[in-house]
Amino acid sequence: MLTTLRANVWKYTALALGLGLGFALAMQSIRLAEARLETAHAERTLHAERATAARAALTTSERYRKLGDTHRDEVAQIHEDAQVALAAAGAGSARADLARNRLQRELADYLTQHRAAAQARAASGQCAPDTGPAELLAELQRRADDRAGELAHIADTARARGQACERAYDSARAMIEAANAQTQ
Repeated sequence: MLTTLRANVWKYTALALGLGLGFALAMQSIRLAEARLETAHAERTLHAERATAARAALTTSERYRKLGDTHRDEVAQIHEDAQVALAAAGAGSARADLARNRLQRELADYLTQHRAAAQARAASGQCAPDTGPAELLAELQRRADDRAGELAHIADTARARGQACERAYDSARAMIEAANAQTQ
């Protein structure tokens, strides 16, 4: 039997080697199938996460677009309101100019009457008052009124523009706070 066993050792070795290789091949096939299942699961998970991220990005983009549109509309309204305020300031300046011109005409008429009365008194032999101080006072009043009108117009337009700037800043600040509140 020992001689038979020695004669067949190569057969048994080849058979054992074939069985070992078959077992290794079966194990590798099982591992490959498991790896394919894990890969398919990972791909499904990746696709689901990408779809979720795309929906979230679309929602966020839409929200920011709406916030931007709202801000743009508010800024346009602020600009329109500022133009109305500037027009009102211009109209106020024009009314002030008319009042100033009317006052200057009345003052010029008064000075003309005062000079005529002074000349009449001088012609009748009475003492004629000096008209220089009244004319100086009228000139100072005219200059002060002109400068006050200029300063009032500057202040009115600066106020209207400043308020528009404040409102635009407040609108932008509200938009930023709304965007930050929605992302938290």
